[in-house]
Amino acid sequence: MPAIFQALLPVIVLIACGYFTGRLAWVSAQGLQDLNKLLFNVLGPALLFHTLSGVHLEQLDLQPVMMYHTLTLAWLTLWVAVYGLTQRGCMRALAGTYSNAVMIGIPLITLAYGPEGQVYIMTLVSVHALIILTYATLLFELAGAREHNQSGQTAAQQSLLVTLWKTIKGAVLHPVSLPAFAGLMFAQTGWVMPEAIDKPMGWMGQAYSPLALLLVGIQLFQVLGKGLPWRSSSSTLGSSIRWREVFQMVALKNVFHPLLILAGGWALGLPPLPLTVMMVTACMPVGINSYLFATRYRVMEAEVSLSLSLSVVCAVVSVPLMLALQKILMHGS
Repeated sequence: MPAIFQALLPVIVLIACGYFTGRLAWVSAQGLQDLNKLLFNVLGPALLFHTLSGVHLEQLDLQPVMMYHTLTLAWLTLWVAVYGLTQRGCMRALAGTYSNAVMIGIPLITLAYGPEGQVYIMTLVSVHALIILTYATLLFELAGAREHNQSGQTAAQQSLLVTLWKTIKGAVLHPVSLPAFAGLMFAQTGWVMPEAIDKPMGWMGQAYSPLALLLVGIQLFQVLGKGLPWRSSSSTLGSSIRWREVFQMVALKNVFHPLLILAGGWALGLPPLPLTVMMVTACMPVGINSYLFATRYRVMEAEVSLSLSLSVVCAVVSVPLMLALQKILMHGS
């Protein structure tokens, strides 16, 4: 267990530094938005391209990534069936399924498991949004059309196809998917990146992880400590928060989703490192894209925001517990 906490310690320290940076108001709300743009549009793509540009397809082990997405899609579908095909039910299922694999997953895996583990997380991340968010959009749109029909409103049938096309196009051209795919394609050419380009991209990639974790801490402070309706005594929204749903989303994301991935990987006999990377990714907190869906469809915005913050805290406990459970399973098999 001490070795597990030692791997997590740099992540915890950087998030804590970010939290106190936010508390001291050293980064404004606008500055946070600008840094997020820098992270996702410059540093993240540089890291993805630089890492995957040296990976050949024949060297990739795609079985862990396929297992992860197959089980995750089944998990999402299951909870939509349990909660009902409504936008609220879809939102609860998505928040309990979609991991923060980029801002927290990449830094954690990179710091804990080095370049070999980084290749697995990069491969997963390169198709994560494309697969899960496209499927989630389909579910949300179907649920919305169903709710409109039940309420007697008419919905344009063309809107579903238009929305799906925009989603697929946006996922393919996403600053995560596009540079990852471009890096893999470049690697297959056998060309060597000129040092004048390779070195700056490497530097930008190295800057990604610490900045991402600092921003997670700043965002955590802003969510927990500023402008929340449930923290305002004058607001009536606090009493309308469905806390049971918040705790359910956190439990699904931080505990039951990683248990599913761990069980699936163990049943398939995956080697320790890829199984660990897939399981730790499933342990990651509620992804920020879940909140974007909540704001887009105007459903459960407060609950999802709160579950995102709580799941960051819970991940500090759930990750080492799941790693300890994996160790027990590996020694027992």
